[in-house]
Amino acid sequence: MGTSVNAGFDELYAMDEVEEILAKVKKKCEIKLKGKRFAGMEHEDVVQEVLFKTYKVLDKYDSSIAKINTFLNSVIDNMIKDCYKSTMSGKNLAVVNAIDIAGLIKAEVKEEGVCYHVGVEDRGFENCEVLMDIMENMGLNDRERQVFKLRSAGYEYQEIAKMVGVSKSRVQQIWKSIVVKYETL
Repeated sequence: MGTSVNAGFDELYAMDEVEEILAKVKKKCEIKLKGKRFAGMEHEDVVQEVLFKTYKVLDKYDSSIAKINTFLNSVIDNMIKDCYKSTMSGKNLAVVNAIDIAGLIKAEVKEEGVCYHVGVEDRGFENCEVLMDIMENMGLNDRERQVFKLRSAGYEYQEIAKMVGVSKSRVQQIWKSIVVKYETL
């Protein structure tokens, strides 16, 4: 790929180096993703998003503005940031962190009607139990418990403030104190 550093997209395509560039982008992206977590996305999903974006914007590459490596690094970094932002949105977190209620409830038809049972062996019950254990071991007061539950459910600070009846900044302070308590566990 030594000859393509200062080449434009058409020259890269003519030299059949687009495949080589995409392989290089994939390798760089996998290295940059080590140790990072995305809610609801696997690393391979992020890599595919980066490859798709790279292929889409490769025709905008201009060798007079930047070297190909600089251009590719900026595309990779920006796409990783975009994927992280999209996975950390409140709507996505609410879906990813939601407990599977449908899997929890088992219906049993009897003569007098339908009975619903929640089993201890179900994954959703264990998730609730883990959250309750965390709250118990952290020594949270009632207000902190309420904020913890709402924040864990995906609500934003402003929404929690309205529900609890305090200011947004106070909710942020409460959340910071919860995080400090959690880190000391």
